[in-house]
Amino acid sequence: MLVPYFEMVSFIGLISMMYTCLSLVLLGYMLIILLNYRLQSSFSLIVQVLRALIKLFLSILYMPIMDLFFSILACDENEKGNSVHQLYSDINCWEGTHIVHGIVSIFGILFFYLFCITFALLYYEPRFLPMNPQSKKNGRYLAIFLTYELVMIICYTFIVEKQYDYLFILIIGIGSFLVFWKMHVENPHNNKYIAKAWSILSAVNMWGVILLCFAKFLEGQLFFGTIYAWLFGLPFMTAAVLKSDKLNYELLLTNLNKVSDPQEVLNLTDYLIKLHKAQDTDSQLMIDGFLEIHRATCAKEDCYLKQKRCQNQRIQKSFFKDQTLSERDIDILMVLGQIYFNQIKKFPNEISLRIRYSLFLFDLMKQRQQAINELLQAEQQCPSFDQEFIIYRYKQIIEFEMNLAQNENTNGNLDVATELTFQNNMRQFQNKIERATLMHMDFWSQLQEDQPDLGKMNEIGSKINQAIIQVEELWNKMQKMTQNLPKAMRLYAKFIIEVLQDKDYGEELLDKSKKLQQQNLKIRNQQMIQLLNNEDLCYESNAIIMVSTAPEKFAQIININLSCCNLFGYIKSEMINRKINIFMPSLYSKFHDSYFDRFMQTNDNKNINKERLIFVKLKSNYITPCFLTLKIIQSQDDNLQLAAQFRPTKCFKPTCYLIVDADELIDCVSASCIPILNLDYKSISHRKIMLTDLFPNFSQSKQQYLSKNGGILHYKPSDQQISNKIIKDEKEESEIFFNCYMNEIINDTNGILAGYVIRLEINWNEKSINQELNVHHHQNNNGLSLQFRFNLRLAIYQGEFVAELNSQRVDQTVIWDQVDLSSMISSNQLEIQNSGIQKYLIRADNNDQQKNQINYGEGIVIVRLFENRIQDINDQDIISDEENEGKNSVFERNQNQDQEIKGQLEINEKNNIFRSRKHLSQIINNYQIPKVITKVNWTANILAIILIVLSFTDFFIIYDQYEDIYKTIVLVKNQNQRNAELQTITTSIQNLLMLNMDVWDFTNKQEQLEYENLWKKKLNQSINNIDSLNKELMLTDVNLSNEIMEMMNTDVVNMRSSDGSSQMFDLSEAIQQLLSKSIIIKDKPISQISLEDGDVNFVLFNSLNSLIFQLRAFSTLYANELRIKSENNKDTFLLILSISAAALGVGLFILLIAIVSVNKTQEEMLAIFIDLPDKTTKYLFNKAENFISNLQMGEDDDLISEMDELERDGQDELNKSLKAKRKRRKYKNTNKEQRNFILGILIFILIAQIYFALNYLLSKTFLTDLNQMIPEINATARAESFYRFVDISERSLFLDRNQTIMNQDAYEIVKNNLNGLYSLDSSIHQEHALNVEITSQIYLDSFKQIFMEQPCTIISNFLNEITEQECQVFADGAIYQGMAVGISRYFENLRYIITIYDQFWGNPNVNFTSLARGFGKFKNITKDNDNVRNFILNLNNFNQTKEAREIQDSYNRGAFRFLVSSMIEGIRQDMESHKTQILGLFIVFEGLLLMAYFLMWLPLVAKLTKDIWRTRSMILMIPLGVIQSIKSIKTFIKMNIQINDVDV
Repeated sequence: MLVPYFEMVSFIGLISMMYTCLSLVLLGYMLIILLNYRLQSSFSLIVQVLRALIKLFLSILYMPIMDLFFSILACDENEKGNSVHQLYSDINCWEGTHIVHGIVSIFGILFFYLFCITFALLYYEPRFLPMNPQSKKNGRYLAIFLTYELVMIICYTFIVEKQYDYLFILIIGIGSFLVFWKMHVENPHNNKYIAKAWSILSAVNMWGVILLCFAKFLEGQLFFGTIYAWLFGLPFMTAAVLKSDKLNYELLLTNLNKVSDPQEVLNLTDYLIKLHKAQDTDSQLMIDGFLEIHRATCAKEDCYLKQKRCQNQRIQKSFFKDQTLSERDIDILMVLGQIYFNQIKKFPNEISLRIRYSLFLFDLMKQRQQAINELLQAEQQCPSFDQEFIIYRYKQIIEFEMNLAQNENTNGNLDVATELTFQNNMRQFQNKIERATLMHMDFWSQLQEDQPDLGKMNEIGSKINQAIIQVEELWNKMQKMTQNLPKAMRLYAKFIIEVLQDKDYGEELLDKSKKLQQQNLKIRNQQMIQLLNNEDLCYESNAIIMVSTAPEKFAQIININLSCCNLFGYIKSEMINRKINIFMPSLYSKFHDSYFDRFMQTNDNKNINKERLIFVKLKSNYITPCFLTLKIIQSQDDNLQLAAQFRPTKCFKPTCYLIVDADELIDCVSASCIPILNLDYKSISHRKIMLTDLFPNFSQSKQQYLSKNGGILHYKPSDQQISNKIIKDEKEESEIFFNCYMNEIINDTNGILAGYVIRLEINWNEKSINQELNVHHHQNNNGLSLQFRFNLRLAIYQGEFVAELNSQRVDQTVIWDQVDLSSMISSNQLEIQNSGIQKYLIRADNNDQQKNQINYGEGIVIVRLFENRIQDINDQDIISDEENEGKNSVFERNQNQDQEIKGQLEINEKNNIFRSRKHLSQIINNYQIPKVITKVNWTANILAIILIVLSFTDFFIIYDQYEDIYKTIVLVKNQNQRNAELQTITTSIQNLLMLNMDVWDFTNKQEQLEYENLWKKKLNQSINNIDSLNKELMLTDVNLSNEIMEMMNTDVVNMRSSDGSSQMFDLSEAIQQLLSKSIIIKDKPISQISLEDGDVNFVLFNSLNSLIFQLRAFSTLYANELRIKSENNKDTFLLILSISAAALGVGLFILLIAIVSVNKTQEEMLAIFIDLPDKTTKYLFNKAENFISNLQMGEDDDLISEMDELERDGQDELNKSLKAKRKRRKYKNTNKEQRNFILGILIFILIAQIYFALNYLLSKTFLTDLNQMIPEINATARAESFYRFVDISERSLFLDRNQTIMNQDAYEIVKNNLNGLYSLDSSIHQEHALNVEITSQIYLDSFKQIFMEQPCTIISNFLNEITEQECQVFADGAIYQGMAVGISRYFENLRYIITIYDQFWGNPNVNFTSLARGFGKFKNITKDNDNVRNFILNLNNFNQTKEAREIQDSYNRGAFRFLVSSMIEGIRQDMESHKTQILGLFIVFEGLLLMAYFLMWLPLVAKLTKDIWRTRSMILMIPLGVIQSIKSIKTFIKMNIQINDVDV
């Protein structure tokens, strides 16, 4: 327990720790709430923080936090019977602020326990995963442990008295045993290390509780040293737990036929799964033993182990084909499945069993659909909270994996359950599309009104957005089920084109759907049959044969379809009940039986569900290649059957097939061998034909034919094969070249070569080239080249060797008519001859002329003006490289400019958001937080921070000011009490002085000694009290005014010494001097205490003159300080109220502007629709209407509105309307959301302002009441010291008439004091009457008891100096009648004595006896004849004087000190009550602020953000062409969307 360590901190520190822990708990709740309002796709940081908090709360932080919460509530009764805190005895429980802290801690306990229990029940992995620390059977074990810890904390907090020891031991004993049983015996954890750790923890706890019980009963009697026994047993306990491994043999012997508790089934299955996962030797041996026991005890006829060796059941384990499992693992899994299945039948309402079965099916059997069916069954049986969460979670996980597995299924086939779900989703998909289309029609219809309502448009747009989101979610869900959904894709594409106006994406989906449809058509011809009845087989287009595996019909045909009959040429009756071998070439049929039998025995599924090429033999005994697909099917009579589907091959070249045996003897041929090789079935059946008979050179290239690429095979028919004379004459031209491919046939049973399959394809290229070459082999090709020409008349290409000259001069690629060709050649030849002659003549003439010609241009330089310079045109090097760059500038610059313009256009095109619908959609649907929302959010966050800062400032300032005021009140009390104690010192010294002067009447020395000791004791007590009061006054942390501090540090007290000199001291030094002299007097013998003694004279004179004057001045300053603080604090609270009002006003103004700007943004987005022409709106409405009409009529293939002549005319009309000038229509906006938002914000701001105003009013009221009570406080606190001062002044007058009091005549001061008594008393009663309504009940009751009722009980208990009986009889019962009577009698006694004093003073001859009236006896005190002095000194022995002195010493002092303490206690309680209200309001306000932020503001921001996104996405309802044609829409998108939100 951590409670003892909390004593090291203060109560404020404990409270701070408690609120810190509560903040962590609330943070967990807030994170959960925040996850529900996320705008981004992932909140990984929040999830990680929440996961860390959950792990900490459920482990190391649970007990400390819970203990901290309970420590606030830990209270005990003190000796006075008051409830005080266990750790802090000065804190009263359930009073003041402790009420708020206690209530908050109770709520913290509830919230924290609910949080931990919830996640203890949910936060774990229910599957058996040994390596996962979170894997366990359920979370209820941890919930029990947390509850046990809670009970322990409650016991240690509240059951602490010795009388509850046995109850305490009983509770923790039961709890520890329950925890030990749950954690160790039942062992819920699947990770062995975690399980061992929990076992050790529970065992150690149990061991400690046992020894605790042992110590309680036997410690000190029969046994000593329990702690050593506990420490000694710890290693043995830990070792025993670590070593123990429970084998649970008894579980394996469970008789499942007689089991009556489903928990036994759960324990058995859990243990078997644990053994299966262990994969060690001991586990395998135990599994083998269990399987043997189960085989012997299983009473079910369909028991797996009993039917395991049956021939027909060998293939039932095909779902394990993808797993590397041993036979033992398969057996135990199959048995587990049967156990679950049978026991669920026996206990159909056991939800845990169904959940465990579903997890078994999902995790081990990989049967997801059956697992989800079990979860659905469990969901309908009212599961508990944790079970319901497991069902929900694993439904999501299994559905996700089913969709993922379905997507990996390339053939697109769905299982039955998924197909039903898909069909249901397809219907919903069509309904949602129809609903969204109707909403679009409603939107366009609203826009066609004369004055569109933007509010209604926004509302409809919100519904449209929601409908589109639902369509997209359903579309994504259907895509997760399968990617092969051409019909749904076509419907969705047409919806996108016709309604959403996204032609690009819609056409992309249409193309994809067409490809899928073609692919499905292609795959459909390859699919395996799904149903087995005759009617369905008849309508299958592919050839299908059903083969039985039953022993009585082993490998026999039991069913075929019509396509199969057409393929093989048989009728159905000829094939039924015959072996499959009849379709096989003889080379295959020889070993097929052994292969089929081996397949049934070994369960070799490598050829199942795979398409492969085989050869089948037709009824005509010719072979043909086919693609075969096999599938294993469970028939209706629980037998296994093989379904074989045949798909004929397609050949695009003349091809023939031969099957030969290992000796190359031809066994079978295809029908195509007849026209190609002149080889038929009769030929090979009547005589043996070897392969070499047809191809003599075949063996030479056999290895090449066996290769992958094959080889060229030359075939030349023999004379025996040629019967036609014409063919014989042209047999060289009839030679054929084949591409030959050869494959081996291996007997899989023994691995022996059985033969070969030969495929021959005619090689046309080899044949045509050789034939053409043979035709022209007789021509002389020297100097000639081979060219191909197209013969127009024959429409063929012909090769010919031609001369090089013709091929270069004339286009010989086409053979023209002979006449045209001859004329063309003639003209060409004539042209060539003439041109040659002319060139020769010209060349000769030029040579002669050059010889005789004079060069007149010699020395002449040709120049040109280029780039403003004269340059020699013949000088090639005169122009520099830099100038060469500018030579072609006239053209190059234009070209460069064109390239720059082109590049700029490309950049502009790239940045043009209107270039495509896809790009525009990316810009508009870019889900970034809009800047206006960011501004709103920042404004709200700043306002929230301001509110938090102001509320904390207000709260702590109020607390600080209240503490300061309370301490100032205590200072006022201490100051006046110090004054009273100083005057008590004067009284004590006066009494001792009179004792020495023999004023008092004592009968013996013993009475004198007792009196001396009594007043010296009181003197010493007063000195100690003053010393402690001085320390409190000097060391106070109260902020005092400068006037008080200056006066405290200034020499203001004039102290006269014994020699008559005076010196100034500050108040503290003066009091210390007085105390030092008092200590000296206390230690003097009574004989030295006289008026002549300097110390006595110092104390008596100074205590009644300058010191008392300054003490009263200080008391007045402290009272003024209290009044000033109460008034100034009201100003401080008013300032906080003003600041809060100003901050809230400014924040409200900014927030309203931001909210209005958000709505303005939405309105501007909606207003762009007003710019659409009416015809455009009507056109869009018509398209949606046509789509919905076709959809409702079911014309699935014609859903797109066909652009007939009418629609094309409408499109032309639309284009014209877009180009025409338009006048913007007026619109209205009836959207009330803005007003609702503003109203909500105003209400919240008003509540916040009410909080600050309420704090101000409460504080002002309290301080006003306190300010009104200050006179009463001051008067009541000063009463004791003033009454004492009146008494000592009067006695000082009796001792020495010439000694001044307060630096004035003593007699005048005494007379004034007597008048002041009545004034002070009346002031107290008058102020009290004024403050009755505002004074606390404690003080009212105390005042009433003191003044109006009998105060004897209170005074006797408060002072412990007199008894209640003495009080009752004192002064003739005047005190017992109330201090109002007692004080009046006190006043009268003093007044009477001063009256007698007036008679005695200056009249030595007065008759003492007649004036005394029996109240006093004369005593010659001075031992002389000074009658006046003796008369006056004898006044001290009058009954009135004695009574007044007793009233002052006991009753006045006790009554007024009790009243002052009651008044301060009442003020403290009122202040604590007020602080409690302030604290409660503060906590409620902070809670409301957090709730408003997380539960109201964050959803509001999310809604505003989504509204802007949704409104912005509505722009995409407008076709891209229309957007490009309307300038205002383009401008708005560029300025408000592209620039503001997205950087392009």
